[in-house]
Amino acid sequence: MTDTMELAPRERGEDAALLQRSRQLVGALTHELSPRDVRTGSWFTKLLATYLRHYDAHRLHRAAATKGTGADTTEAIIRRACRAAFLSGAGSGSVTTGITAVSADAGVPGLVVGIPAAGLAVTTEMVVNALINLRMACDLASAFQVRFDPEDPSDFSRLYAIIRGQGEHDEDEEEEDSLGLGRVEHLARAQATHLGEDLGSKLLGESVSRNIVPFLNVVTSSVANWRRTRRLGDAVLGYVRLRRSLEDANAAIRSVAPEAVSLLLESAWFLFVSDGRLREEESAVLAHQLARLPPSRRQETTDRFVEDASAWLKRLRSAPARAREVLMWSLNQLSAADLTVSAPERDLLRKAAEALHTSMDSKHLDTLVRRYRAEGVTHAFAAPARVATQPARKPAGSKGARAPRAAKARETSAHLHH
Repeated sequence: MTDTMELAPRERGEDAALLQRSRQLVGALTHELSPRDVRTGSWFTKLLATYLRHYDAHRLHRAAATKGTGADTTEAIIRRACRAAFLSGAGSGSVTTGITAVSADAGVPGLVVGIPAAGLAVTTEMVVNALINLRMACDLASAFQVRFDPEDPSDFSRLYAIIRGQGEHDEDEEEEDSLGLGRVEHLARAQATHLGEDLGSKLLGESVSRNIVPFLNVVTSSVANWRRTRRLGDAVLGYVRLRRSLEDANAAIRSVAPEAVSLLLESAWFLFVSDGRLREEESAVLAHQLARLPPSRRQETTDRFVEDASAWLKRLRSAPARAREVLMWSLNQLSAADLTVSAPERDLLRKAAEALHTSMDSKHLDTLVRRYRAEGVTHAFAAPARVATQPARKPAGSKGARAPRAAKARETSAHLHH
C-alpha cells in the first residue's frame, strides 16, 4: 500500500511532464510548418530538425540509454512504435471515412467542407506517423550512444532515403554500379534539404494513396503503417549497431595508429561488398563516414572502393605493426555486427589475417555474433598489456659497483645510436 501511494505522485509527475513536452513540440511544429511546406515537401526537413532539437533539449536520450542495447529492449522499442503507427493509420482511415460519408449525404456544401477536412486529417496522420518513426529512431540510436545532430539532420535523411529507394539507378546504370558505390557517393554529396524535399513529397503521396478509398482505408492505412515502421525500425537498428561498431573501431585505431584510419574505412568497404551489393545499413554507414571528409579526401577514399581486393591486401601487409591487431579486431567486429558471417566474409577475413600476420579464430567470430544478437554490442578493444621490466638491483657500498653502470650506460648509448 505504501509503495502504491509513493508511486502515484511520481506517475502524475511523469504524465504532467509528458503533456508539457507534447505541448511544446506541437507549438514548435505549428510555428515551423506551413501549408506551403507540405506542398513543396520541405515539411519533412523542418519537422526532422525541430524534433531532433526537441529530443536533445528534453534529454530524452537518457531514458533510452539506461535501458541498454539488449535484443529484448530494442525489439520493445520497435514494437511500441509499430503499435502506435497502426493506431494512427486506423484513426486516420476512420476519420476520413466518416468525413466522406457525412459529406456525401450533405451534397455539394458537404463536399466543399469535407474535402479540405479529409485533407487535413490525412496531413495530420502523415505528420504524426513521421513523429512516431522519429522517436523510434532516436531511441534506438540513443541506446547505442549514436546521436542524430539537429544542426545536420542529413544522417537520418540519408538512411530514410536509402530505405525509400532514393539514389537508386535504373537497370543499365545498376549493372555498371553492381556494388552500390554510386548510391553511396550520391548520398554523401546530397544536402539534407534536397533529400528532405524528395522524402516529404513521397511521404505525402503515400499518405494520400493509403486513405483514398473510404472504409477500406481503415485497413490499408493501419497495415501499411505497421509494415513501414517495422522495416524502418529494423533498418535503423542495423544502422546504429553497425555505426557504433565502426566508431568503436575508429576510436581504437586512432589510439594506437592514427595514420591507419583511412585503411580502416577501406577495410570496411571490402568487408561489406565481399558477399555482394551493399545493404541499406552498410550504404548509410559509408555515406555518413564519407560525408564527414573534405571533397578531395572523399574522392581519394572512394577511388580505392573497388571490387578487386588485391591492392587493399597489399596495403594491409605494410600496415604499422602496432595497427595490425586492432585492424583485425575491427574487421571481426564489423563482420559480426551484421549478426551473421557469410562464407565470402570468412574467406576475406582469412586473407586479411594472413596479410596482417595474425590468425583468424572462427570460434571467436561465432561468439561475437551470438553476443551481438543478445546484447547489441561487444566489449571495447583492449590493447595487449605491456610487461614492465624491473631494473636489476645493483650492489651498493663498493667502488667497483660503478664500473658496470658506466659500461651499461655506454652500451645503451651505443645501441640507441646504432
